[in-house]
Amino acid sequence: MKTPVAACFSSVSLVIAVVYSLVLMRPGLRLVGVSFPRQAWIAENSLLWSLGLWLWLAAFFCWMWVMVSLMWTYLPAHRVASMLQLGLLVISATLATTGVATWMAAPPTILPMRSVNELLPLVDSLALGLFGVSALISGVVMIWVAVDLMRDSPLRRGWLGLLLIAGALLAPSPFLLPYPWHLLAAAGCWLGWALHLAWMRRLPDTPLEFR
Repeated sequence: MKTPVAACFSSVSLVIAVVYSLVLMRPGLRLVGVSFPRQAWIAENSLLWSLGLWLWLAAFFCWMWVMVSLMWTYLPAHRVASMLQLGLLVISATLATTGVATWMAAPPTILPMRSVNELLPLVDSLALGLFGVSALISGVVMIWVAVDLMRDSPLRRGWLGLLLIAGALLAPSPFLLPYPWHLLAAAGCWLGWALHLAWMRRLPDTPLEFR
């Protein structure tokens, strides 16, 4: 697995997902405040809503590609810690995929119902709960992998700090959602880290002095 290639895909997919969400999908993501404009937007733009969620799912799996590639390159697969990290990644992916599927299918289905004002908050709470736990697990894995890489890989600690900070920003998601500002900050840190990996073109395979 070529990590710089994965990092290129991760950078592009993340930028597309963030820009799409801020420019086109923003009315459907307004979870705080009056819900009627949001309901109307989702009902009128169900395809845009679904496309935006697919873009975030693609960005998430590109993130996983980078993480697994880094672990495969520098962290021995036979370690108990590596097995736990990979297991947590699988759990995080399952939760995120379930949350996306819930948010993609349920709101357009229940919007025509009379009880939409009661059902939609339940769907949002379920999806956000799944996203929050997925982000918590992802953040923990990122911090754990960053610390391992600082100790066992030739990658520079200054850049690995971006990975660690991104994980630290993701970890408290269950307590901060639906407010997304910490997620945008985490996305910025991850983007800087992914661009650094992509710019390297080839990862170092010999020990370098850490900085």
